[in-house]
Amino acid sequence: MLYKTIFWLTGLAVFPIATWIGFAPDVPAEVLNVSSSFPLKNFYRGVAWVGGRNPISEEALTDAAANGIEWIAQTPFGWMEHHRSPHIQLNPNPFLWGEADEGLRVTTRMVHDMGIKVMLKPHIWLRRPVDEGWIGEIDFPTEEEWQQWEADYRTFILHYARLAQEENIEILCIATELSNPVRSRPVFWKTLIGEIRKTYSGKLTYAANWYRDYDETQIWADLDYIGINAYFPLTEKVRPSVEEISAGWTPLIDRIGQMSEQFGKPMLFTEVGYKNVEGTTVRPWEWPRQMEGAVVDNTEQANAYEAMFQSFGRQDWFRGAFIWKWYPVRSRLAPDRVEFSPQNKQAEQTLKRWYSHE
Repeated sequence: MLYKTIFWLTGLAVFPIATWIGFAPDVPAEVLNVSSSFPLKNFYRGVAWVGGRNPISEEALTDAAANGIEWIAQTPFGWMEHHRSPHIQLNPNPFLWGEADEGLRVTTRMVHDMGIKVMLKPHIWLRRPVDEGWIGEIDFPTEEEWQQWEADYRTFILHYARLAQEENIEILCIATELSNPVRSRPVFWKTLIGEIRKTYSGKLTYAANWYRDYDETQIWADLDYIGINAYFPLTEKVRPSVEEISAGWTPLIDRIGQMSEQFGKPMLFTEVGYKNVEGTTVRPWEWPRQMEGAVVDNTEQANAYEAMFQSFGRQDWFRGAFIWKWYPVRSRLAPDRVEFSPQNKQAEQTLKRWYSHE
């Protein structure tokens, strides 16, 4: 998830990227939670599952299924010191049980027993970011360092490809938001995809960042889905209506649909999420800890999801979404806690209504 302020440079002027993608007009409107929904056809009804400290309970899975959830994304991590370090530490036995190999396997088997499908979505995390660098800006001055990093990444992702094959996981995400490495080193990635396919027989995608990644990468033809972590800014105002948020999606639907047609691949939102705060559709990518003093607005969060489902639910090239994020233990998720998760908030009822509508 991108968390820095982004600007679009054109000519001699600098504009917020919001201007580039096209916003709903900034006009007064009542905040509405439109309750009309329709069946989602060929739609992966997913959530990003949070790997907890303790083994998963059947109650947690029953709770998820009761909300119409049919897919979960599991996210194990590899670690780098910072975005200029060429070394990746594989971490098969981390502190969190749900991110360890054992937890991934047990969770997969339990959800499969309930008819829920799995996307395995490994992610690189920076321990000590420098110069505000993030994983999308991983870069090295020498070819030797690039080759070291690529060798480490190959070891990292092939480990999870083997796990995914052994557990019959339905989708493997080959990387998450590695914008510069994927954009600047396409030969490595195309070769790596070929190696992954020799190990893993399921479907492949890449979780591209919404900014200068999904529309610039050169590897979509080699994958089965176009994946986007869809934290696009959609409005310039707080408390927008569902209609205004939907208007913010309109130019993006055209662009994403054209990409799907160009590559002949269906589209997935490998992540999409909104916090329960005023202005959540202005800067959706911001982490809650960056939002000191934010005003809680559970209706605006619900409206953001409503607009997403209304906008994409009937697009035949769109395969579904993984909502960021869903906790196996919901008891600490108070409605007034600033969080991405829709649990225990108005947005959960929105999600349930759409995911449960047959």
